[in-house]
Parts: sequence; structure tokens; C-alpha cells
Amino acid sequence: MRTIKIYCKECKSEITSELTEISESMLFWDENDQNIIQKGKFSFLKNQESNNKRIIVALDVYNLKNHSDINRFAGCCGSDGGNGLNKLCLNGHEVATEVSDCWTAHYVEFDCNKIIIEEKIDNDTYKEFKI
Repeated sequence: MRTIKIYCKECKSEITSELTEISESMLFWDENDQNIIQKGKFSFLKNQESNNKRIIVALDVYNLKNHSDINRFAGCCGSDGGNGLNKLCLNGHEVATEVSDCWTAHYVEFDCNKIIIEEKIDNDTYKEFKI
């Protein structure tokens, strides 16, 4: 399994520290009000209809901030994730959607068109990973 870091495509700022890949089959989609994935892990998901890939990570402390448009966080107890990208890199670029409402599984989904993924090659070397 690979180890990656995620960066903002627009400003190149680091969003995550190292994340280790797990299989999509290890995600816990049935757990409402809980993280579907362990902290420090990520999983690629593929939309069967569009063939687009996305990256899912746990709700955790990343170099992200909330969108200033509070309508992006619709939900009763958190964000239902249905109103567009609601997480920004620290420089204000839209990069991800937080899903964290009480009736949903909890996770952050990165828009692969808005980020750069770098894969760890060895202890000090990372290389851009194309999805």
C-alpha cells in the first residue's frame, strides 16, 4: 500500500501529513455519526458511472479551514456534504468536502481536480502521483 501527502493544486500548500492507503472494502459506510476510516489512512474510491476517482480520509486535524459560506455546511449537527466544497486550504482555495452530520458516516472527500498527491518513494523522497 502506498503512503501519500496531499497538497493544494493552486498554491502548493501542504494539506495533510503522511496518509497510508487502505482498501475501499475496509471503509465502514454503515456507521452513522462515526468516521468511516481510521485517522492517518486514505482510500481511493471510483465512481462506476463517471470513472472519476476521489480520495476519502477521516475527519481529523489537517491544514484546512471552513468555507466562509455557511450554506456549504447544511445539516442539523454537522455538514451533510450536499452543498459543494466546504473545506479550504489555509490560503483559501476550495479543496474538499466535509461530511459530518449525525445521520451520515463521517469523512472528508478531496476533489482530485483541486489537489496534488505526492507518493512517498523513500524516507526523504516524494513523487507526484497521477490518479
